[in-house]
Amino acid sequence: MSRVRAMQCVRLLPLALTLAVAAVSSAAAQNWESLPVNPRVSIAYIPPASERFESVYETLKGRRVLEELQRFLAPLHLPYPLLLQTRECGFVNAFYSPGNRSLTICYELIAEIIDSAPETVSEDGFVTHEAAIVGNLVGVVLHEGGHMMFDMLQVPVFGREEDAADQTASFLALQFNKDVARTIIKGFAYFWAREKDPAGSSPMAVWSDEHGTASQRMYNALCLAYGGDPQTFQEFVDRGWLPKKRAEHCGEEFVQLKRAFATTILPFVDRDLMVQVQKAQWLTPAELK
Repeated sequence: MSRVRAMQCVRLLPLALTLAVAAVSSAAAQNWESLPVNPRVSIAYIPPASERFESVYETLKGRRVLEELQRFLAPLHLPYPLLLQTRECGFVNAFYSPGNRSLTICYELIAEIIDSAPETVSEDGFVTHEAAIVGNLVGVVLHEGGHMMFDMLQVPVFGREEDAADQTASFLALQFNKDVARTIIKGFAYFWAREKDPAGSSPMAVWSDEHGTASQRMYNALCLAYGGDPQTFQEFVDRGWLPKKRAEHCGEEFVQLKRAFATTILPFVDRDLMVQVQKAQWLTPAELK
């Protein structure tokens, strides 16, 4: 990202985050505070060293982003304390650290997410600026939450953990109401659709990353969404985002994931509190378009 472009992003951050930070919208302000705080979850907004991220820090803190995430995680019985923090990292990322059991959202990541969103709506008219931001950010947080649960709850993982975390993020997205789930999947898929897979002339080593390629991650997320709720996500197939041939077996993929979640993670979830979280309207009307 160029310095000029980065500064433009920073100037837009207060407005964009007010409209589009996951699970922290004004629409949710009337009910999220009624949810209990997860007693195992502590929070920290760490001031940035760079002045250009000061507005990011102030906006997140002013919007009480982490306070809301404490309540979003209320249904989960954690065996160890968890620290949720925002900070300047020196790189674009969000990550879970098993060493100190912390989940970090980097200010650099938020700036890049805003920069990658369409100015108003995507070229096909399907993904709005707000949906691209909020969907991507929520998806990232749910992905890192997957890593956190694997570690704390000692969940056995077959295959690559990054793939399992992607699947967990998609499954958790579908546990919200239909409109919220659709927004999360749209934003996540839009981000991956913009990423370019390694070109055919690249060395074999480019395929060695622990993550799948952008295309694989996008199609996997869309498949699980369609498999879990074909009616809500039929438009993704009709628009060609998810190939019809892949869609044929997505129901089976979702059932397999649901069974794994029910066996490994659901025993640690308070069902009554989960119902309350599911009923909360976490996003604004603009983000749900």
